[in-house]
Amino acid sequence: MAAPIKRKVKLGLIGAGLIGQAHSLMLRLIADRTEGGVGIDSIYDVAHVAAQKLTGKWPGAKTAPSVREVLDDPAIDAVFICTPTSSHREICVAAARAGKHIFCEKPLAMSAPEAAEMQTEIERAGVIAQVGLVMRFMAVYPVMRALANDPAAGKILAVAMRDDQDFPIRGAHPSGWRNDPSLTAGGTLVEHSVHAIDLLTWMFGPIRKLYCTTRNVHGAPGVEDVGFTQFEFAAGFHAQLASIWHRVAQRPSNRRLEIFCENLVIATDDDVGESIYLQRGNGPHERIEKAEVMARFEAIILQERPYLSPLRDILRLPYALEDAAFVAALRGETKPDPPFGAGVAVQRIVEVAYESARLGAPVEVKI
Repeated sequence: MAAPIKRKVKLGLIGAGLIGQAHSLMLRLIADRTEGGVGIDSIYDVAHVAAQKLTGKWPGAKTAPSVREVLDDPAIDAVFICTPTSSHREICVAAARAGKHIFCEKPLAMSAPEAAEMQTEIERAGVIAQVGLVMRFMAVYPVMRALANDPAAGKILAVAMRDDQDFPIRGAHPSGWRNDPSLTAGGTLVEHSVHAIDLLTWMFGPIRKLYCTTRNVHGAPGVEDVGFTQFEFAAGFHAQLASIWHRVAQRPSNRRLEIFCENLVIATDDDVGESIYLQRGNGPHERIEKAEVMARFEAIILQERPYLSPLRDILRLPYALEDAAFVAALRGETKPDPPFGAGVAVQRIVEVAYESARLGAPVEVKI
């Protein structure tokens, strides 16, 4: 078991692209609210200028000339791996062997066996590791989960989810490598909807069987832009997930979730803390407005994770909560949340979905 870090936590950031910049900003917000209890001391990116630009936001930080220099720095406690998927395994294994704690973005690797190998190295090294599955920290979902779990709602009958965004090589998510099969584990299912699949299992429990179909309309070979998946949950109900990368550049990344219970229907059209819509029995439509959603979320999240209380004014920022959870795990205040194993499990589910699409038949999920 790793010893808790009781001084300032010193981080290395590997990858200064879109998601690396997001984590840098969130960690800056955390540092400002925790009396400088965390900071980025070293940044590396294959694009040296991008790393230099981000280094300037952290006084005293240095731009590293290589990943190896970050990992060999004895002052660095942990690393954030924010590079294209193809490099995750190599960096993660090297970090574990160097004794560095690890935050790795999703998907963990180019395949589930690679992800499992990473977890083995982490367990052998005894370091703390967390995966970037951020939807567990988005306000609407814990609130919807609480509503669905209320005995008055009755049994869950069915779930429907749509997960869509502009093909993320442009627009709000400009990651040019996402349509390069040598750099990405696949398309919308693994690079995007891995979030949604993790959320569904977090909210509703294990999946017993699934059936998936995919299409490739405007991506590169092996990079699907449409996936439809039907899940049969161990609890006995079904869910459907539509995963779509389109060309509507002005449309923000968007998710719709509907939960049908015996006595209650719950729905949201957004995943950034917007309204939740309800209908009970013979009653009228109800709407939980954004302010009330956030109030309920605050009550839930601070009861489950009291270490987040210093961030009360930024609970609307799920990436900040995710990063704060990792820092709290390094300090011994909690366990990694989500744990690295959750990333391995969801990547295995996605690979079962790909197998189903290849076979054109349902496939059992054995995780």
